[in-house]
Amino acid sequence: MKNGLTNQNEKVVLHPFVHLHTHTEYSLLDGIAKISELVDKAMADGMPGIAITDHANMYGIAEFVEYVERKNRELGTSFKPIIGCEIYVARRGMEQKGDREDFAGYHLVLLAKNLTGYKNLVKIVSRSWLEGYYGRPRTDHADLERYHEGLICCSACIGGEVAQHILHNDLASAEHTARWYKSVFGEDYYFELHRHKPTVERANHNTHKLEQKVNNQLLALSEKLGIKLICANDIHFVNEEDAEVQDTLLCINSNKRYDDDSRLIFSKQEWLKTTAEMNELFGDIPEALENTIEIFNKVEHYSIDHAPLLPKPLLPEGVDEVEHLAQLAFEGAYERFGKPLPAEVKERLKAELKIINRNGYPAYFLMWHEIIAAAHELGAQVGPGRGSAACSLVLYCLGITQIDPLRFGLDFGDFFNTEQSLPRIEVEFDKLGRERVLKWIVERYGEESVANIAMPNYFTSKIITEEFPQSQKLVGVVRKMDIHSCGVALCEGDISERAPLAFVESAEYENAVVVTQYGAEQLRRMGVEVLHILSSNTLDIIARCASRVALDIENIPLDDAKTLDLFRQGGVKGVFRAAANEEQPLTFDRLVEAYSCHCSNRAHAICATLLAYRVAFLRAHYPAEYAEACNKR
Repeated sequence: MKNGLTNQNEKVVLHPFVHLHTHTEYSLLDGIAKISELVDKAMADGMPGIAITDHANMYGIAEFVEYVERKNRELGTSFKPIIGCEIYVARRGMEQKGDREDFAGYHLVLLAKNLTGYKNLVKIVSRSWLEGYYGRPRTDHADLERYHEGLICCSACIGGEVAQHILHNDLASAEHTARWYKSVFGEDYYFELHRHKPTVERANHNTHKLEQKVNNQLLALSEKLGIKLICANDIHFVNEEDAEVQDTLLCINSNKRYDDDSRLIFSKQEWLKTTAEMNELFGDIPEALENTIEIFNKVEHYSIDHAPLLPKPLLPEGVDEVEHLAQLAFEGAYERFGKPLPAEVKERLKAELKIINRNGYPAYFLMWHEIIAAAHELGAQVGPGRGSAACSLVLYCLGITQIDPLRFGLDFGDFFNTEQSLPRIEVEFDKLGRERVLKWIVERYGEESVANIAMPNYFTSKIITEEFPQSQKLVGVVRKMDIHSCGVALCEGDISERAPLAFVESAEYENAVVVTQYGAEQLRRMGVEVLHILSSNTLDIIARCASRVALDIENIPLDDAKTLDLFRQGGVKGVFRAAANEEQPLTFDRLVEAYSCHCSNRAHAICATLLAYRVAFLRAHYPAEYAEACNKR
């Protein structure tokens, strides 16, 4: 048979097939399929690729692409990740948000066949949240027409627009709608067939009957309008035996008991069926199988990665980024080390600046210099530094960190160790100061260029109940999306040109917060920088106490006998007590050694130790003022 694959065991010819309608655990409280398990099973079956089409979001897309890339490298394969989304199309338009029917939305599957399509899909999904949200994120015909380029469109399940008209016996509207989609997407518009015939009693038996009605009309419309057919299985879990686990998730979603006949229940056929299983379902319509390969072939191999897109720094007239960074770094060095500079400082500065310039990152360092300068003007308390950023003399001279890397023998290479992504800078502020700094960042760089970052929140063992013993399999499945505690996304221009946006509600915020649908490290691959801006209660206490006693906390001696004695006496909790019990003289450097085993690198240990040392200094010399600062919240 044409384009067929022979199954040697059964001596039959199988039509090749790829799944184009697939929900992962990121279809929140609806799907349980892990991306890795979906990809592994599809690859094991010999499928050349698979699409991910979660409900109204792209949370899992970056993870999906990364995992496929890794598997292809390991196995020497060319498995293709197809980026998609099942969106909701507003019945009357995105701007309509008044009637009950506006809460609903027709299902529609969109697949990106190239980079242009990916960017348009990101735009559609982002706008469905930011502009069209009403009960759920919604797009409309106007946006689909505006951003259709590079997209493949499939009519989706019985919740689709054409299917709904058929189920309401409005065949004229079904045909009119199909003609509209074809006029927009042309040969990239496909009718989608489903067959979910239950095999167990406790399942939805009505869906299959409705699918049959829809399929019959789609077959007729396909012939009449010249719209090609595909088949799909609307995947929500990986294996057949996972059906009950997914059903448990639906109980949690609807907050209803298992035996409640009014609750949502699936056909329990929505697993990742093999090529053989899909051939068994749709062998009578071979073109529906083969057209999935047609779509697969239309999808190009493209990358969603991008070089960093940083905001343009403010520069003096006639001075470029390289010159300005060098000028600020040397000015800061003169303040730190005096003039003329020691040879070691001068050579280290030149070497770091050369590497920074070679990689094209002066704007990144200037951006952080702007932020820290603004923080000081706003009265924010700035921490000494965190992590490997303390290895940079340039950052120290710019005032971004308070750690002299030469004093502690820190190597710049431990901070700047890649030419593929920006080195990571983390800064702590007091709680109120952090809020002020974040507000300034939005005002300085533009609301469209700044967003919070979403983070998955997973089911834990607390969900396991006697009623649902299978719920243990939900542990580790994404439950909802939260907000990253310190990461802030920033880029030049509109973030939604690079990464999809959404809303996330959190108890820490009064209103829903705009977030990126990709994680921090994934954003960096796409040219969006992540500012790690942390909040520290310790900085609040230090600032209150130091202000009361008029102390310059940044310039206290690190060999203060009274402070070290406090550590030696066990007055400071943690690993420092172990260091204090040894017979050798206690020094700041030995405190760092004691803390290093709890940190990812020595630079981070120095930063953490310095913060603890400042607290101990205040406790040792100003106990009453320190206690008052701790009690004043």
